[in-house]
Amino acid sequence: MTSSQKFKIISAFDGASPHYETAAGLQRDVAGKLAERIGRLAINESPKLLEIGCGTGFLTKSLMPVMPTASRLISDISPAMVDQCRAEMPVNSEAEFIVMDGEQPNITSGVGGEFDLICASLVFQWFEDLEKSIVQLMAMLRPGGHLAFATLVRGTFHEWHAVHQMFGLSAATPVFPSAATIDGYWPDAGIGSIEEEEILQTYDTAHDFLMTLKAIGATTPKHDHEPLPAGSLRRILRHHDQQGSLTITYQVAYGMFTRQ
Repeated sequence: MTSSQKFKIISAFDGASPHYETAAGLQRDVAGKLAERIGRLAINESPKLLEIGCGTGFLTKSLMPVMPTASRLISDISPAMVDQCRAEMPVNSEAEFIVMDGEQPNITSGVGGEFDLICASLVFQWFEDLEKSIVQLMAMLRPGGHLAFATLVRGTFHEWHAVHQMFGLSAATPVFPSAATIDGYWPDAGIGSIEEEEILQTYDTAHDFLMTLKAIGATTPKHDHEPLPAGSLRRILRHHDQQGSLTITYQVAYGMFTRQ
């Protein structure tokens, strides 16, 4: 069953799909870096690939030259994102597209249920139970198969959270688990590793930061968050703008797991 939180996420990403490409520069860069890491994995020549949370296709397209003969099953929880990704693909590309919640994968397509690679770029931070999801996805790998992902971890948005705390408020943006916590999610059926990268993004104003989140569909507040009164939000924005441009930290973890 899709939770009310998931419905909010779907609605936000559906609405962002037409202009996601122009606003999601960081997402494009991270997808490229994840594809480079995937390119160094030992994967057979014609692998079965499942992508979780394709968005408009940054990772999908980055993996085309890395695995030109892969059998691809491309998914996203947002129907509009799936349509956008499909439209971005080269005419001669062979891929199947489905609308699917990566936390509750229901693979009934002809591609099969055992994958050589399952991948996801900046998707897992939206999952409600990441540990359970990782174990479930790993069970879908064949022996020797890989799970490769990039996700946001502890430290992301810490500048934004700090000012909220200074005013005795709670930010709507989530506090993500640490990379060390995710490193503890690997099951005993294989070997996994985590690598972190700090990426700094600078915005002219705090309002620009919020508008960028809106443009990429990343506006769903953390669970049970009460919206700030308008006056409190104005105080937060005014404080940031008094400091000049706003630099925001995105702490990205790249996870690689191989099932034995």
